[in-house]
Amino acid sequence: MTDVFGDAAASVVPRIYGASELGVLSLTAPGDIHPRVEYIGGEIFVGLDADGLAITRAQAETAGRPFDELVAESVASVDDLPDPVDGAVIVEQEALAAALLVDPSRIAAVGLTGDRVVFALSRDTLVIVGADDEAAFGRVLDLAETLYDAGGPLVSAHPIVLADGAWAPFPWRERFTALQLRIERVLRLFSVRAYEAQGVVLARPDVHIADPKIHVREDGVTLTFAAWPQGTATLLPVVDNVMIANPAGTLSVTTMDEFLDAAGDAVVRTGLSPLRYFVPGEPPR
Repeated sequence: MTDVFGDAAASVVPRIYGASELGVLSLTAPGDIHPRVEYIGGEIFVGLDADGLAITRAQAETAGRPFDELVAESVASVDDLPDPVDGAVIVEQEALAAALLVDPSRIAAVGLTGDRVVFALSRDTLVIVGADDEAAFGRVLDLAETLYDAGGPLVSAHPIVLADGAWAPFPWRERFTALQLRIERVLRLFSVRAYEAQGVVLARPDVHIADPKIHVREDGVTLTFAAWPQGTATLLPVVDNVMIANPAGTLSVTTMDEFLDAAGDAVVRTGLSPLRYFVPGEPPR
């Protein structure tokens, strides 16, 4: 693709973003230096990189052409799709994955059972399955856990479905009740990874940054929890349970909803993405 951003040697390529990554970038690269992106569906966006650096809002304004045209041009020439294996097409090239997201007509002929459902699990792992193939969804869950265990950045565990030529959220919780426990587990794993990335950016000495942890109950249910040192100023993530550490050394546990109800107006909903609540108090000791 010919560069339109001032450097004739620059190589412009597509870049996949998740909503949580953009939320972190809103803190580290706000305003005009924030990446310019096109919304795809669910939690998924596509932007552009030039020589490995994100094209910003300010740069896109000076390009002289609409940004969506530049994105479309960046994905115009990509490799062919791999063949389905066990009911799933796994794409491990970001440029090809972006092309499929930007131009969903590219997957219309893929031989799958039901409407095409896409998971953009990471920048280089996009999976296409058929909406009626429960076994294929189970294999996607296996892959999602493998990616989480590998420790790298993730994009989204929320699938989108191709319907009438456009992307929309796919209601897999309702469709596959037998997979519900595993679905809820993977959604929580991806949430924890997003909060971990956000927590690094938010670190400051006067506020406790409470990141969520995973707990698996004896019945197999996966839950998230975070600790609040009572009386300490805290940025609290959205979790299933809040562990309250009393200054006297005792612990108590409450659900997130119960904690927020009890706190009332004292707790402030922030504009952070992923969402956190600010609990006022003294600086951490």
